[in-house]
Amino acid sequence: MPSRSAIRYTYQDYLGIPEDTSRRYEIVGGELFMTPTPRFRHQEVVTSLASILRALAREGELGKVVVGPITVRLHDELVLEPDIVFVRADRLHIVDPEGIIDGPPDLVVEVLSPSNRSYDRNIKRKHYLDNGVPELWIVDADDRTVEVWRAGADQGVIQREALPWEVGGQRLEIRLEEVFSP
Repeated sequence: MPSRSAIRYTYQDYLGIPEDTSRRYEIVGGELFMTPTPRFRHQEVVTSLASILRALAREGELGKVVVGPITVRLHDELVLEPDIVFVRADRLHIVDPEGIIDGPPDLVVEVLSPSNRSYDRNIKRKHYLDNGVPELWIVDADDRTVEVWRAGADQGVIQREALPWEVGGQRLEIRLEEVFSP
């Protein structure tokens, strides 16, 4: 679990945090959370999935896929750094000139690490879905599964073979074997 702070933080405080490539900083409900940088396997899965998503998005001219850390500001006391985000082409206006995503992306992907499993699966999941993110994928590289959450759903759907992705009127499918192969 990431370490917590005792002070109430806002987006302005976040902007004042010195860059630190050894940690990620997020604000959830006014609390500052700090997590260590991800491990090799985590980044391997992020890179693989992002490459697949990026190719599908380009081919269909659907929007942009970006690998984190990328700042997503959902409101003044909720600033997160997901592993992967997708923003539809018709919503690219939420990416400000500084490169910060100011509003909910259309898809957020979090890849679990030993240090963040509970934080991503519980705390961040709830905040993403309660604050306008329509779809969240929680990737478990150890179990080779993806838990798909959609806004308004009471529970996620665990995908083990293929990952359906509906965007821009298209239904796409990602073979999980491609995501998790070493």
